[in-house]
Amino acid sequence: MIHTLLDNNRFYIFGHRGSSELFPENTMSAFSDSASDSRVDGIELDVQLTLDGKVVIAHDESLKRTAGIEGLVTGMTWEDLRRIDVGSFKDPKFSSERIPLLEDLFTTFGSRFIYDIELKVKAGGAYKKLCLAVWALIQKYNLEENVMVSSFNPMALRRFNRASWYSVPSGDIFEKYSGLYHFISGAAYLKPELSRFDSGLLKKTGLPAVVWTVNTAEDAVRMANTEGVRGLIGNNPHLLADAIVGKSVK
Repeated sequence: MIHTLLDNNRFYIFGHRGSSELFPENTMSAFSDSASDSRVDGIELDVQLTLDGKVVIAHDESLKRTAGIEGLVTGMTWEDLRRIDVGSFKDPKFSSERIPLLEDLFTTFGSRFIYDIELKVKAGGAYKKLCLAVWALIQKYNLEENVMVSSFNPMALRRFNRASWYSVPSGDIFEKYSGLYHFISGAAYLKPELSRFDSGLLKKTGLPAVVWTVNTAEDAVRMANTEGVRGLIGNNPHLLADAIVGKSVK
Protein backbone atom coordinates (compact mmCIF):
# COMPACT_ATOMS: atom_id res chain seq x y z
CA MET A 1 0.00 0.00 0.00
CA ILE A 2 1.38 3.44 -0.93
CA HIS A 3 0.21 6.04 1.55
CA THR A 4 -0.49 9.65 0.66
CA LEU A 5 2.17 10.76 3.14
CA LEU A 6 4.91 9.30 0.93
CA ASP A 7 3.19 9.78 -2.42
CA ASN A 8 2.53 13.51 -2.51
CA ASN A 9 5.72 14.75 -4.24
CA ARG A 10 7.06 16.14 -0.96
CA PHE A 11 10.53 15.54 0.40
CA TYR A 12 10.82 15.24 4.16
CA ILE A 13 13.53 16.27 6.63
CA PHE A 14 13.54 14.61 10.05
CA GLY A 15 15.53 15.30 13.21
CA HIS A 16 17.11 12.05 14.39
CA ARG A 17 15.85 11.66 17.96
CA GLY A 18 15.13 15.35 17.56
CA SER A 19 18.07 17.70 17.09
CA SER A 20 20.37 15.21 18.79
CA GLU A 21 23.63 16.80 17.66
CA LEU A 22 22.76 19.91 19.64
CA PHE A 23 20.60 18.60 22.50
CA PRO A 24 20.21 15.34 24.45
CA GLU A 25 18.56 12.77 22.21
CA ASN A 26 14.86 11.96 22.54
CA THR A 27 14.20 14.82 24.95
CA MET A 28 11.76 17.66 24.77
CA SER A 29 14.57 20.16 24.22
CA ALA A 30 15.78 18.19 21.19
CA PHE A 31 12.25 18.06 19.79
CA SER A 32 11.62 21.72 20.53
CA ASP A 33 14.72 22.72 18.63
CA SER A 34 13.54 20.78 15.58
CA ALA A 35 10.13 22.43 15.88
CA SER A 36 11.72 25.88 15.85
CA ASP A 37 12.79 25.46 12.20
CA SER A 38 9.84 25.55 9.80
CA ARG A 39 11.93 23.74 7.20
CA VAL A 40 12.12 20.64 9.40
CA ASP A 41 9.12 18.44 8.66
CA GLY A 42 9.38 15.86 11.36
CA ILE A 43 11.21 13.99 14.06
CA GLU A 44 12.38 10.42 14.39
CA LEU A 45 11.98 8.94 17.86
CA ASP A 46 12.10 5.60 19.66
CA VAL A 47 9.42 4.17 21.94
CA GLN A 48 9.33 1.48 24.56
CA LEU A 49 6.72 0.23 27.03
CA THR A 50 7.31 0.59 30.77
CA LEU A 51 6.52 -2.13 33.25
CA ASP A 52 3.17 -0.43 33.99
CA GLY A 53 2.22 0.06 30.35
CA LYS A 54 3.27 3.66 29.62
CA VAL A 55 4.74 4.48 26.20
CA VAL A 56 8.00 6.35 26.80
CA ILE A 57 10.52 7.83 24.38
CA ALA A 58 13.91 6.18 24.80
CA HIS A 59 16.35 4.51 22.41
CA ASP A 60 18.48 2.18 24.54
CA GLU A 61 17.12 -0.81 26.42
CA SER A 62 19.46 0.11 29.27
CA LEU A 63 19.72 3.43 31.09
CA LYS A 64 23.50 3.07 31.45
CA ARG A 65 24.56 5.34 28.57
CA THR A 66 22.08 8.19 28.98
CA ALA A 67 21.56 8.14 32.74
CA GLY A 68 24.60 6.33 34.15
CA ILE A 69 22.49 3.86 36.10
CA GLU A 70 21.73 0.17 35.81
CA GLY A 71 18.28 -0.90 34.76
CA LEU A 72 16.14 -1.56 31.72
CA VAL A 73 13.43 0.84 30.57
CA THR A 74 10.98 -2.04 30.17
CA GLY A 75 11.75 -3.30 33.68
CA MET A 76 10.81 -0.05 35.41
CA THR A 77 7.55 1.77 36.05
CA TRP A 78 6.83 5.30 34.90
CA GLU A 79 7.14 6.46 38.49
CA ASP A 80 10.66 4.96 38.54
CA LEU A 81 11.66 6.64 35.27
CA ARG A 82 10.06 10.06 35.38
CA ARG A 83 12.64 11.74 37.62
CA ILE A 84 15.81 10.30 36.04
CA ASP A 85 18.23 12.81 34.51
CA VAL A 86 18.82 11.88 30.84
CA GLY A 87 20.43 15.16 29.81
CA SER A 88 23.68 15.44 31.77
CA PHE A 89 25.38 12.74 29.69
CA LYS A 90 25.32 15.29 26.86
CA ASP A 91 26.22 18.31 28.99
CA PRO A 92 25.56 19.21 32.65
CA LYS A 93 23.53 22.21 31.48
CA PHE A 94 20.84 19.73 30.35
CA SER A 95 20.43 18.16 33.80
CA SER A 96 16.73 19.03 33.87
CA GLU A 97 15.89 16.80 30.89
CA ARG A 98 13.74 13.76 31.61
CA ILE A 99 12.41 10.81 29.60
CA PRO A 100 9.21 12.01 27.89
CA LEU A 101 5.98 10.15 27.44
CA LEU A 102 4.80 9.78 23.86
CA GLU A 103 1.55 11.34 25.04
CA ASP A 104 3.42 14.43 26.27
CA LEU A 105 5.07 14.80 22.86
CA PHE A 106 1.72 14.59 21.07
CA THR A 107 0.14 17.04 23.52
CA THR A 108 2.95 19.56 23.09
CA PHE A 109 3.46 19.48 19.33
CA GLY A 110 0.25 18.03 17.89
CA SER A 111 0.21 18.22 14.11
CA ARG A 112 3.39 20.35 13.91
CA PHE A 113 5.43 17.26 13.06
CA ILE A 114 5.47 14.17 10.93
CA TYR A 115 6.41 11.61 13.59
CA ASP A 116 8.59 8.68 12.56
CA ILE A 117 8.02 6.39 15.55
CA GLU A 118 10.45 3.50 15.85
CA LEU A 119 9.14 0.54 17.83
CA LYS A 120 12.03 -0.69 20.00
CA VAL A 121 11.25 -4.34 20.62
CA LYS A 122 12.99 -7.67 20.90
CA ALA A 123 11.78 -10.88 19.34
CA GLY A 124 8.80 -12.45 21.04
CA GLY A 125 5.33 -11.38 22.01
CA ALA A 126 6.17 -8.27 24.03
CA TYR A 127 5.78 -6.07 20.95
CA LYS A 128 2.05 -6.72 20.80
CA LYS A 129 1.28 -4.56 23.83
CA LEU A 130 3.56 -1.78 22.58
CA CYS A 131 1.94 -1.77 19.14
CA LEU A 132 -1.55 -1.56 20.58
CA ALA A 133 -0.57 1.19 23.03
CA VAL A 134 1.10 3.31 20.34
CA TRP A 135 -1.84 2.93 17.98
CA ALA A 136 -4.27 3.92 20.75
CA LEU A 137 -2.34 7.15 21.36
CA ILE A 138 -2.18 8.00 17.65
CA GLN A 139 -5.95 7.66 17.48
CA LYS A 140 -6.52 9.56 20.73
CA TYR A 141 -4.72 12.62 19.34
CA ASN A 142 -6.08 12.25 15.79
CA LEU A 143 -2.59 12.07 14.32
CA GLU A 144 -3.12 9.32 11.78
CA GLU A 145 -2.12 11.72 8.99
CA ASN A 146 1.06 12.75 10.83
CA VAL A 147 2.59 9.41 11.79
CA MET A 148 4.91 6.85 10.24
CA VAL A 149 5.91 3.75 12.22
CA SER A 150 9.13 1.80 11.74
CA SER A 151 11.03 -1.09 13.28
CA PHE A 152 13.91 -3.52 12.84
CA ASN A 153 11.39 -6.22 13.74
CA PRO A 154 9.12 -7.07 10.78
CA MET A 155 6.81 -9.06 13.04
CA ALA A 156 6.23 -5.97 15.17
CA LEU A 157 5.32 -3.96 12.07
CA ARG A 158 3.01 -6.73 10.95
CA ARG A 159 1.26 -6.60 14.32
CA PHE A 160 1.01 -2.81 14.21
CA ASN A 161 -0.32 -2.82 10.65
CA ARG A 162 -3.01 -5.32 11.54
CA ALA A 163 -4.04 -3.30 14.59
CA SER A 164 -4.17 -0.07 12.59
CA TRP A 165 -5.67 -1.58 9.45
CA TYR A 166 -2.64 -0.31 7.50
CA SER A 167 -3.88 3.24 7.95
CA VAL A 168 -0.43 4.78 8.52
CA PRO A 169 2.76 4.03 6.57
CA SER A 170 5.19 1.59 8.17
CA GLY A 171 8.86 1.12 7.33
CA ASP A 172 11.35 -1.72 7.52
CA ILE A 173 14.63 -0.69 9.14
CA PHE A 174 17.54 -2.94 8.29
CA GLU A 175 21.28 -3.34 8.29
CA LYS A 176 21.24 -6.03 5.63
CA TYR A 177 17.99 -6.23 3.72
CA SER A 178 16.10 -9.51 3.44
CA GLY A 179 13.66 -9.73 0.56
CA LEU A 180 11.17 -11.27 2.97
CA TYR A 181 10.99 -8.21 5.21
CA HIS A 182 8.20 -6.23 3.62
CA PHE A 183 6.28 -9.36 2.69
CA ILE A 184 6.17 -10.22 6.40
CA SER A 185 5.67 -6.70 7.70
CA GLY A 186 3.45 -5.17 5.03
CA ALA A 187 5.71 -2.12 5.10
CA ALA A 188 5.04 0.83 2.79
CA TYR A 189 8.61 2.15 2.76
CA LEU A 190 12.21 1.18 3.41
CA LYS A 191 14.35 2.82 6.09
CA PRO A 192 17.98 1.96 5.29
CA GLU A 193 21.07 3.18 7.09
CA LEU A 194 23.08 5.54 4.85
CA SER A 195 26.21 3.40 4.53
CA ARG A 196 24.09 0.42 3.45
CA PHE A 197 21.85 2.31 1.05
CA ASP A 198 21.26 0.45 -2.20
CA SER A 199 19.20 2.18 -4.88
CA GLY A 200 18.66 -1.22 -6.50
CA LEU A 201 16.45 -2.22 -3.58
CA LEU A 202 14.09 0.65 -4.29
CA LYS A 203 13.71 -0.50 -7.88
CA LYS A 204 13.40 -4.13 -6.85
CA THR A 205 10.74 -3.56 -4.21
CA GLY A 206 9.05 -0.52 -5.73
CA LEU A 207 9.05 1.10 -2.28
CA PRO A 208 10.21 4.62 -1.40
CA ALA A 209 12.98 5.16 1.14
CA VAL A 210 13.65 7.39 4.13
CA VAL A 211 17.40 7.26 4.82
CA TRP A 212 19.24 7.52 8.18
CA THR A 213 21.53 8.91 9.58
CA VAL A 214 22.50 11.68 7.10
CA ASN A 215 24.85 14.15 8.74
CA THR A 216 26.71 16.01 5.97
CA ALA A 217 25.51 18.45 3.32
CA GLU A 218 27.17 16.36 0.61
CA ASP A 219 25.32 13.19 1.60
CA ALA A 220 22.09 15.14 1.91
CA VAL A 221 22.32 16.45 -1.65
CA ARG A 222 23.35 13.05 -3.00
CA MET A 223 20.48 11.24 -1.33
CA ALA A 224 17.95 13.94 -2.17
CA ASN A 225 18.84 13.52 -5.84
CA THR A 226 18.47 9.74 -5.75
CA GLU A 227 15.26 8.52 -7.33
CA GLY A 228 12.94 6.92 -4.80
CA VAL A 229 14.36 8.63 -1.72
CA ARG A 230 11.57 10.59 -0.05
CA GLY A 231 13.17 11.71 3.18
CA LEU A 232 16.34 12.16 5.22
CA ILE A 233 16.90 11.65 8.93
CA GLY A 234 19.83 13.51 10.50
CA ASN A 235 21.22 14.51 13.87
CA ASN A 236 21.23 18.16 12.76
CA PRO A 237 18.08 18.72 10.69
CA HIS A 238 18.98 22.40 10.19
CA LEU A 239 22.07 21.31 8.25
CA LEU A 240 19.92 19.10 6.04
CA ALA A 241 17.50 21.96 5.43
CA ASP A 242 20.34 24.32 4.51
CA ALA A 243 21.61 21.75 2.02
CA ILE A 244 18.43 20.89 0.14
CA VAL A 245 15.45 23.13 0.92
CA GLY A 246 14.55 25.22 -2.09
CA LYS A 247 16.65 23.11 -4.43
CA SER A 248 15.38 20.77 -7.09
CA VAL A 249 15.32 17.16 -5.88
CA LYS A 250 14.19 13.92 -7.45
